[in-house]
Formats: sequence, C-alpha cells, structure tokens
Amino acid sequence: MNAQTVTGSIAAAVGLAACVTVNIYFPAPEVRLAAEQIVDETWGGASGHPPTPTGGSDATHSSWHQFLAPARAQAQEADINITTPAIRALKDSMRDRASQLKPFLSAGQVGIGKDGLLVVRSLDGVPLGTQATIRRLVEAENRDRMSLYREIAKANKFGDERIPDIQRIFAETWIAKAEPGWWIQQPDGKWVQR
Repeated sequence: MNAQTVTGSIAAAVGLAACVTVNIYFPAPEVRLAAEQIVDETWGGASGHPPTPTGGSDATHSSWHQFLAPARAQAQEADINITTPAIRALKDSMRDRASQLKPFLSAGQVGIGKDGLLVVRSLDGVPLGTQATIRRLVEAENRDRMSLYREIAKANKFGDERIPDIQRIFAETWIAKAEPGWWIQQPDGKWVQR
C-alpha cells in the first residue's frame, strides 16, 4: 500500500467512527426535575394534597407562588419546556382528576404500575357503578400521562424515540412520590404497599 491509500483509509475509518459515535445528549437530570415539578403540581407534592389557588386573598396567591417558584426556577435552569398550552391543559386535567383517584389508590383498588401508569388492581366488593367510574378515571389518567410524555418530547424536540425515556423517568417519580398505603408495582412485577 502506498501512503495515499493508507491516509485515505485512516481518514475514512475516522469519519465512520465519528458518525457511529455521535450521541445526541438526552438531558435526563433536567427531565427528572420537570417530572418532579409536574407530579407535585398535579398530585400535591409531599403533603399529598394538590395546592388549590382560590383567587381570593393575596395570602393564598402568595403561598401558591411560593410553592411553584422553586420548581419553576429549576425547570427554567434545566431549559425543559413544560409550559406549552397542550402540556398545561394535560396538567390541569390530571390535577382535577387526582382528588377522584386518590381514594381508590388509598383503598388499594388502583395501584401504580412499574411503567408509571395506573392499574386497576381489585374491584372485589365494589358496586358496578363505582367499578365503571374507577375504570374511566384510570383510562383517562393513563391517556393523559402518555399524551404528556409525547407533548414533552415534542416541545423539547427530543423525538419520539425518547418518549420511553421520558416515561421511565416519570414512572420513577410517580412511584417515589406515592403516598403511604398506596400499592406500587416493583420491577419484577410484584405489588407492595408503600
């Protein structure tokens, strides 16, 4: 081989390696902060009760702002967009539904699956009308959660291939923030009470 052929081969190998090793950065820590903010906003954070602004007193508005300010600051630092109209509408829908779902989570009829979606665990002894309500609420919540993950990917130009990553991060967050007494599914599929 002559020097030109060797140089050309090396350049081609380096170029191919550069193409193969290009890795698009996925900001998992920033997505985790956004997930924590959204779970706290929609399901109530550490207190277990969603904050509800009443629009009346300045004190209420002030406490509402103090609750959200640190999380918003973190999300802005992370540069993850979770404020599009579609994302806001999904968060509102989930927040409105949380108070209806929590009694069923507390009673063990609904649990949080290992994928972060809600699962109807047991409807033994539950009246038929209530069973239909539980199923409707779980289906609506799961639909909104999956839509939320798609919207976050879209708003941040992550691509559809990152939706499973977003869902995994949210699943870990939903499980970590489950209230005492709720049932959660472990990675091996077993159910444990928190």
